[in-house]
Amino acid sequence: MSSVSRKSVGVFFVLSVILVSVCPVFADSTARIPGLTEPVRDVTLSFDVDGTLGDIRFKEGDRVKKGDALIELRKSFEELDVRRSRMIWDSKVEVESAKVRAESLKTVYVSTQALFERTASVSKEELEKKKLEYDLAEAEYQRLAVAEKKEEMEYRMAVEKRDKLILRSPISGTLTRLFLDEGESCENRQPVAQVVDSSQCIMVCNVEAALAHSLKKGQSMALSVPVGFKTVNVTGRLIYVAPVVDKASGLVTVKALFDNPGGSVRPGVAGAMFVPVKSKK
Repeated sequence: MSSVSRKSVGVFFVLSVILVSVCPVFADSTARIPGLTEPVRDVTLSFDVDGTLGDIRFKEGDRVKKGDALIELRKSFEELDVRRSRMIWDSKVEVESAKVRAESLKTVYVSTQALFERTASVSKEELEKKKLEYDLAEAEYQRLAVAEKKEEMEYRMAVEKRDKLILRSPISGTLTRLFLDEGESCENRQPVAQVVDSSQCIMVCNVEAALAHSLKKGQSMALSVPVGFKTVNVTGRLIYVAPVVDKASGLVTVKALFDNPGGSVRPGVAGAMFVPVKSKK
C-alpha cells in the first residue's frame, strides 16, 4: 500500500472516531469539547478625568475589597475646595437667627390678632404692622434657607469632584496589573489598573449545533481543568447557551460557571467540557 493510501486510511480512521464520539445516531455517550477558562469578573479601571497619579495604595498581586481606594490623583486643590464649601455650609448662624426671629414675630402677630378679634384693644394699623414685620422676617428666613440649600449642594458637588480623583475597586478580587506608576500623567478613560475575581471561573466552549440543542441554562456539566501538572474534574453549571449558531463556524457558544476555591485554577488555561450525546430515537 502506498504512503498516500496509508495517510488516507489514517485520516478516515481519525474522522470516524470523531464522528462516533459526537454523532447522535450512536449510543448515549459524551463528547469532549475543548474550551478556555475565564475569571468570573475581570475589570479594567480608569479615571473619568485627566490628572497625575499620586498615592498608589496597593501593589500588583494584592487582594482588594469592593470599594477600596486603589489609586488617587493629586488633589490638593479639590481637598481645599471641599473644606471651604463645608465651612460655608456649616455656618448656620444667620439662618438659625432668622428662623428664631420669624417664629418670635409670628407669636406676637398671632397674639395681636387674637386681641384685635376678641377685645379690639389694638388697632387695625397695629395688627397690620405686626403682620408686615412677621412676613418680612419669614421671607428673610426662607431666603437664607434657600441659600443654605445652595451651599449644601456646592459642598456635595465639591465632594463629588474630589471623589472623581479616587479610583475605587468595583469588585473584590486581586489587583493583577498597574498600567502606570506614581507621578505619571493619565488621561480620561486611559487604563490604569486591572482587578480580577477568580473565586469562580467560566469555561467557554464552542459546541456543534446538534449537541447544543439539548443544553439548557442551569444544567450541570462535567468539566476538566488543569491545575499545575495535573488535570482535575469539577462540576459546572451552564449560565449561557447562545440562542444563535455562528454563521462562520456553525458552532454554538456555551458557558459553564464553576467554583475555584483558593484560586487553584488560573483563568486563561485550556480545559474541556463533557457534553452528553444522546442516541437518536
